[in-house]
Parts: sequence; structure tokens; C-alpha cells
Amino acid sequence: MNLETSSDPDYATIQLINETIEALAETHFYEKLLSLCDDLFGFDRAAAIFLNRFNRPIVFQEALKPAVIAEVTGEWLEGPYLLDPFYALFETHAEEGIYELIDIAPDEFFYSNYYATYYQAVNVDSETGILIHLDPDNSFLLVLGRVSNSAQKSRGVEKLRRYRGTVTSLVKRHQKAANGEVTFSAPLDRAFRNFGKDHLSARECEVVQLLLKGHSNKSIANLLSISVDTVKVYNKRFHQKLEVSSQAELFSLFLECIALVPFDADIDPLTHYREMSRLS
Repeated sequence: MNLETSSDPDYATIQLINETIEALAETHFYEKLLSLCDDLFGFDRAAAIFLNRFNRPIVFQEALKPAVIAEVTGEWLEGPYLLDPFYALFETHAEEGIYELIDIAPDEFFYSNYYATYYQAVNVDSETGILIHLDPDNSFLLVLGRVSNSAQKSRGVEKLRRYRGTVTSLVKRHQKAANGEVTFSAPLDRAFRNFGKDHLSARECEVVQLLLKGHSNKSIANLLSISVDTVKVYNKRFHQKLEVSSQAELFSLFLECIALVPFDADIDPLTHYREMSRLS
């Protein structure tokens, strides 16, 4: 009996896998890969992203459907990616696998300015990611998003999990076969760690970084092994020192500072921002 017939429920999937295999080491590989992921999972927005420990992410391929209001990837690559829960998986050397945003996000992430700007603003309310490690310094991330009223909403991740090994192998084989040069942009991780260091204590900087990522005072207290009251004290201090009065103002200040930081500069982006403001 020939299983590869139109009566086989996985026939279309098998055909897409074959097409993706044929595209190995070709420029249209990631286009085929996202088509395969759409068959497996069903998405409204998707991105194939290359991650390197010393540089900014590179988006190899994107796919959007009409339900998505707009795309913000260009802005995201200018610095906000540092606050993304999926990028945090890469930073913390998480294991390869499938992750859902709701399971990995900090406790107040869905009330954060980051979520409002990069999810709600484009009508995406959920994401699923596949993290694939290429070597100790390089990984690959497939992010599949859905909108709140998506026709795909009822489809689970079972089929995606069933074929994850295939997707992972295809990505690794393509990267090995392509063996091409990757053009990186200036790294921003150091700029994120340096944000506010000239104006705040080391602990205050830690609190700011966690707040920007969507952690609550209680979550920060647990992570830093301090009391919630102590976190509130740090909150009050950095609000005064940074001259901000809300989370929204802190988020806006961070984005403005990160956007202006010079290439590979080991400086406080806030100090540079204030100096540039005085000169303008």
C-alpha cells in the first residue's frame, strides 16, 4: 500500500517536507520552511530568526497574513528584542524545544509596554517558538504568532511537536550546507546591561532590567532574594534618578537611549543620550 497518496492525512505535510529538502542550501529555503510550519501549526505571523551571542538577531524570513495589522520587526531589531521572552531563552541557554509565550513570559509581561507595543499593536496575542541550537554561540528561532480572532486558534501544537525533529534537522542541515557569510549588526546586549549604570546602583540597574522585561515587584524580589518592600525602595530611587514617573516613561526612555548608542561602545546609553540632548 502506498502511504503517500491524497487519502493520507499527512500527504500535504510530506509534500512540503520534500519541497523543503529540495530547497536545502538555496535562498528560498526559509520560505519553504515557513510554509511547512504553516501546515503543521497554522499562523498569522511568522519569522525565522538567526541568533548569535555577540550580535543582534537577523530575520531570515517573515510571513504575514491579512489578520495582522502591521509588522514591527524593523523596530524590534533596534533594541526591544532584548526584552523578548524568546530571546531570553537563547540568552539563558535553554534546551532545544517548543515553547509557548504564555509559559515563558514574566508574571506581568502581558501588562507591559513591550507587550502592548509589539503584540497588541499588531493584533497578535499568542506566540509559539521553536528553539534550535546550531553550536554554542549560534541558534535559530522560529516564532509563530496568532491573532486573537484567528481561524487557526483551535489548532494545537500536537502536530508541530510530532514534526519538531524534522524541522530541527532541516534547519541544521541547511545551515551546514549553505555555509554562507552572515552580515551582523552592532551588538546591543552590552548596551542593555549598561543602561543607567552611570546614574544608578548595580542593584537598581538589575531592578530596571527586570521591570523592562515584564517582571512584577514580587517576581523581582524572588529573583534577587530581597523583600518586595526593598524592591519598592529601588523603584522609588530609580524613578527619581532617571526622572521618569511611570513604566511607560521608563520604556520610552530605554528605547530612545538604545537607538542612539554608538556601535560597540562600552558606555551607558543613558549618559550618551543626555549628552546628545544637551548638544541638540
